[in-house]
Amino acid sequence: MESTFNAAPAPAGTSLGRWLAGAQQLKDTLTIVGLNFMLLFGLLIFGLPIPGLILYALRWRLVRGKATRPQALRIWSLSLGHELLCALLFFSQEIQQELGSYASWIGSGYLLGAAISAVSLAEAESWNTEAEATLAP
Repeated sequence: MESTFNAAPAPAGTSLGRWLAGAQQLKDTLTIVGLNFMLLFGLLIFGLPIPGLILYALRWRLVRGKATRPQALRIWSLSLGHELLCALLFFSQEIQQELGSYASWIGSGYLLGAAISAVSLAEAESWNTEAEATLAP
């Protein structure tokens, strides 16, 4: 006698999670467009934008709902750290003197990204709780 066990598939995110990932991608797309020259210069000279561009590419898995819970937690944790570090950079005294009010706008954008990432991280953390509640007898 053969027995099979069919576990419910792990949730690949929620509609809220996909919406938040889309909002983050829109914010990052606008940041990339707004930073066009500085981004290119930073990429060619220092390689600074590479972590952000990698996270940008990884978050498309979240938008499409293809990421597992552990992947989503890693991506959102890294995104939160990245957004906070970039906000600190653009609100620093040196960058403020160099870029003026433009730096404040960019820094505010990164704070918005940090808020989206924090909410998304909490939302991804809840995936497991929702799955357990669904599977409970």
